[in-house]
Amino acid sequence: MPDRYARMLDLAVEVMSTETPGLVWPLLTEELLLALDGELIVVKEVPWTRDHGSVVIRSPGRAPDGGAGDDSVEAHIRSGYPFIDRYGASSDWTPQSAARVVGMRTWKNSPTADALRQAFGTHHVFGLPLPEKGPHVSGFLVHRSGGDFTRHDERYAARVQPLLKAAMAHRALLTALHASSGSDRGRQANHALAAPLTPRETNVLHLLATGLTAEGIGRRLGISPRTVHKHLNALYRKLGAADRLSAVLRAQDEGLLPRPAEPSGADGNRRGPAGAATGLAGMTVAGSRPSAAT
Repeated sequence: MPDRYARMLDLAVEVMSTETPGLVWPLLTEELLLALDGELIVVKEVPWTRDHGSVVIRSPGRAPDGGAGDDSVEAHIRSGYPFIDRYGASSDWTPQSAARVVGMRTWKNSPTADALRQAFGTHHVFGLPLPEKGPHVSGFLVHRSGGDFTRHDERYAARVQPLLKAAMAHRALLTALHASSGSDRGRQANHALAAPLTPRETNVLHLLATGLTAEGIGRRLGISPRTVHKHLNALYRKLGAADRLSAVLRAQDEGLLPRPAEPSGADGNRRGPAGAATGLAGMTVAGSRPSAAT
């Protein structure tokens, strides 16, 4: 168990330094398959219904984003039985196998288990959810033939949950960054700064612009508030900014952040910089230094 966890910890640190969102899941899912002795893994990032939503399956022997190849099998996967009822309706996010959730006999005789056996030759599925609010459940479904997943597997999965949650948040931020601004413009601006922003500093910058506190940023990224403050200090220095507001405005000027839509004044005219400054994703300016981002 320590070796398995140490490997995942090393990988999580590695993916936090990547600027390419497409590299995150290949690294982590390969390690999950190895650690949990799985044969294929389903990555669930976006909401599914029984009829809609891409099913992304990864395994050593198939294309990374090839589906199940059968609409009925994909419908069974999307239905999330029995995990959606467990994780979608409670605050218990304990990773468990399907057989542990509903009982071995019930699972073996279920239409979902039968469909998966015929499609993949696997007999057991392990749910590793990533805790979040709301009815949408994201995470991983690890498939295995042979014996059921063990308590050791459950303990390992519970330990790596925070690492995977942080990796998912990092990937989402990278994806938003690439989609928002013309990454080319952002990269050119980055090189024009006193020193380029690191991927982690870029993540902190995007969360700073939403008005999150240092504690909130730390929770989203899986790091401590103290580490967040270190990143904020580096951001302010590189952007030549004295506080969070000026840092966000400078980042917008340099193309590192998208500009918000300028609100119209009572006379119908666009407001100037002051109006734009108060509309930065609802951000409240409560101080000037990193300690104010709490």
